[in-house]
Amino acid sequence: MDWDDCRVLLEVHRRGSFLAAGQRLGMSASTVMRRVSTLERALGRSVVHRTSHGVRLEREALALVSIAAGFEQALGAHDRERAGTVRLSVPEGFGAVAAQAARRCWEQDQTTIVEVSVESRLVDLAEREADIGLRGGRSASNVLIEKRVGEVKPALYASAAYLAAHLPGRRVTRDDYAGQRFLVDERVSQGLGPFHWLVERGAQSFPLRSNAVETRLEAARAGMGIVVHAAGVDVPGLEPVALDAAGPSVPFYVVMHRELRQVPRMRAMARALGELFAEYTTKATSRGEQRVDGPSACRRVAAARGDVA
Repeated sequence: MDWDDCRVLLEVHRRGSFLAAGQRLGMSASTVMRRVSTLERALGRSVVHRTSHGVRLEREALALVSIAAGFEQALGAHDRERAGTVRLSVPEGFGAVAAQAARRCWEQDQTTIVEVSVESRLVDLAEREADIGLRGGRSASNVLIEKRVGEVKPALYASAAYLAAHLPGRRVTRDDYAGQRFLVDERVSQGLGPFHWLVERGAQSFPLRSNAVETRLEAARAGMGIVVHAAGVDVPGLEPVALDAAGPSVPFYVVMHRELRQVPRMRAMARALGELFAEYTTKATSRGEQRVDGPSACRRVAAARGDVA
């Protein structure tokens, strides 16, 4: 089998048609069909099923597609290494930390090229979709190495209008959760985030669920409810809500593939990301501690910002 033929099959699987695959690869649809036929002859079997709605792969061909995807990712990772590129993946909300880490790493070696992806879908580091990642929670993969760099404590925020109408004391107690609306991560079925903690404390209303941080924050600014966000962070348009008890913190790790641990620029990036994240969480924790001791703390924070007399 020819790798190029496997690459064509991979794009057919991704795009769902010969035409779309050809457009992605810079080939005509007839050329794509010819390359797939060549692959089928090499395998001695049909791998693509033609339908009136496009094409789909036979079940036996999916294993070949998986191998091709892994090979493609490995080639891309090898090309990045040769080009001096470090691909960094961080969750939404940590773009500033990633930018500072990129700057620090680049200052040490100005031949380094840093690619930063800030995303709600975490890429697969084991498959080398990225080189280094900042992750909440541990990985189960035995090809990855990780170092704990800190933890993020959750806090509650809401708009001034919502607080005035539904929580004038700006403090939520055990008796308040059932009567409030909360905006949470959509991945509640996976047990991620503080959703289950809210339910345990009596929360019942979740009018918006989204994996996008900015979507949840914007809904909170519009007065839709209380949003869960990192403690100690100033969020434009939202006010902190004091908690009667601290929520469960989420441990964060810098993660990378074992094969990269001896590459100097990868080690430099991992070290810079870990140091900056630790600095970020230390500052956030010290600020957030002011917001968990009742309504007086909230009023002090608001007064400092000029929101109340």
